[in-house]
Amino acid sequence: MITDTQAIGGRLQDQRWFGYKGRTISGIELVDEATIDDGPPALVIALIRVVMEGGSVLFQLPLLVEADGSNREATEDPERLRIFGDLMAHGDSIKGASGVFHFGGPGLDPMAPAPGHGSVRVVGAEQSNTSIVLDEEVILKFFRKLDLGPNPDLELNRLLTSEGFDNIPSQVGEVTYEGEIDGAEATIDLGIAQQLISDGTEGWTYLLQALHRFYDEVDAADIPEDRTFLTEERARESLDALDDLGDVTASLHVALSRDESNPDLAPEAMTASDLDELVARIRASLTDLPATALKGVARILKELGSIEDAGTRIRVHGDYHLGQVLKSGRGWMILDFEGEPLRPLEERRAKLSPLKDVAGMLRSFSYVATAALFERTEPDSEEWERLAPWGDVWEDLARDRFLTAYLTRAHEGRFLPVEREGLGTLLDAFEIEKALYELEYEKGHRPDWIRIPERGIVRVAERVR
Repeated sequence: MITDTQAIGGRLQDQRWFGYKGRTISGIELVDEATIDDGPPALVIALIRVVMEGGSVLFQLPLLVEADGSNREATEDPERLRIFGDLMAHGDSIKGASGVFHFGGPGLDPMAPAPGHGSVRVVGAEQSNTSIVLDEEVILKFFRKLDLGPNPDLELNRLLTSEGFDNIPSQVGEVTYEGEIDGAEATIDLGIAQQLISDGTEGWTYLLQALHRFYDEVDAADIPEDRTFLTEERARESLDALDDLGDVTASLHVALSRDESNPDLAPEAMTASDLDELVARIRASLTDLPATALKGVARILKELGSIEDAGTRIRVHGDYHLGQVLKSGRGWMILDFEGEPLRPLEERRAKLSPLKDVAGMLRSFSYVATAALFERTEPDSEEWERLAPWGDVWEDLARDRFLTAYLTRAHEGRFLPVEREGLGTLLDAFEIEKALYELEYEKGHRPDWIRIPERGIVRVAERVR
């Protein structure tokens, strides 16, 4: 079976998962392909190299291929995809032209009906990958953009499942490739199967709804002196949930810091060079900010240089925010350890201070408190000015509850700076770095939202002062 790559090139720019829109494609090369089911049309997994300005990138395409090589996305006919559950459950391998496609099911019972025997559907909301749900019990994610070497989503979920970490959907299956690419032996992770959390609500959605209920209760008779007390009372459920999230986040980092025998996972000391690089990244991103904010940032950068013990670097989530967690009947569940697919693999597998994850989640609290206001009223309107101070109080309490729970559990991992001052400075620095990234993003995508990262930087500077 030789897939027609010209047909693929004609529709790549229209695919949701193709992250290089606008780039000129100069060629598409078929790296390998395997026929999964004869059909007709044949169900094929194709590995292609897309050559474009700036280099080339590997992609995976599940395709339905006719005898003449013409093809279309296999996701257009979900019924044809149920075979993947059977392949994983029985640990099958299928030969391609120059390599082997392996299907594994460490969490599946080969004697039981394979996932997908009853129902199969394609998840429509994803941006960078493609997932199918089998029997409403297992979700199989196909990585679209591929890298030579371990994909951190499969790598870390496999580790955490083996460690018995309860706050991820257990990894039950996988798809990998071994073969020769460009004359060298290569291993590529193609997909991960996990338990489907059917009763989960995305953390962002959960807190956005909670904040709307909270804002609904703000009364004209409320006085500023009572805001903290009233917020604790009225937002008790969401704040209690953030206690749990802080504990779960620390438990994740503790679990990721345990393996000292594997060089890819073993903790490493944060060095002065690591701190210098953080300072350089922040300085390179600095933009026009209020003078008080710039002074606060300058003080943080100066204090970073005096930290003697900055803790350790470990494998972390790397892209941690409210969109990466689910509130479920089993508690908070953490998703998607892949990182940003467009970043190089070595960056997505890099060891970092766990405070980078913490800072990402804290910034998410700031975003959700303001996003709820955007959904209710116009910025700077009378209604906005009435509710915004309550959002600030909620954010302060949310930060405090999350951080207190996190620090209470995190000591088990011994990866944080010993001195409280150094810990606070390092966390402030990661928050500033994240907010500067957000600021640049909002300038190009949502100018009205620029106020959120700007306000975040100012609030960090105020805490420092």
